[in-house]
Amino acid sequence: MASNAHLAKIHIAKKQLAMDDETYRAMLTSVAGVESSKNLTVPLAMKVLAHLERCGFKAKPPTKAKTRVLADDAQSKMIRGLWIELANMEIVRNSSEAALAGFVKRMTNVDALQWLSSKQASQVIEHLKEWLDRVNTQRKAQLLTALALPAAVGIEAIVHQHQQLQAAITRTLGRAVDLSALTETDFKRVLQAHTKVKE
Repeated sequence: MASNAHLAKIHIAKKQLAMDDETYRAMLTSVAGVESSKNLTVPLAMKVLAHLERCGFKAKPPTKAKTRVLADDAQSKMIRGLWIELANMEIVRNSSEAALAGFVKRMTNVDALQWLSSKQASQVIEHLKEWLDRVNTQRKAQLLTALALPAAVGIEAIVHQHQQLQAAITRTLGRAVDLSALTETDFKRVLQAHTKVKE
């Protein structure tokens, strides 16, 4: 099993990246196939740490002069959660607060989350939600094509279609991961596997 040093580093990363428990568990499931760090082996712990570093985790904490005060209002937490979700899917390459602030600055010309008006924060939230929806819609359409599945009409057909997609993902990856939680690497792996089968 992973050492205490590995686990401590992972929890430091969780705190540094401002992950809530739900996002953290989703990340562990997606990257390592476990819901708790206590179930990590050393190789899986290293894989999780590598992923967290890609998301912006720095093993050496920043100096106090450079520490960014985190906005903790409800809208800011939602913005941060959506940003980290995109990072967990490897759509966003850097989930750090600094990278998020840069994104918000480009959208609103405001330097930090805590300075956003309620209206501006709502615009950022809607933009991130639409981004996530667009990614998931595109992925689903690509997989449906690769699996040669017809369009589903009606609740039962939609549920059955989702089950078929999930079964294909599980067969390819050897573990159950929801389509909406797939990393870009795993999604491409699933897509390529079934495109080859179709060919």
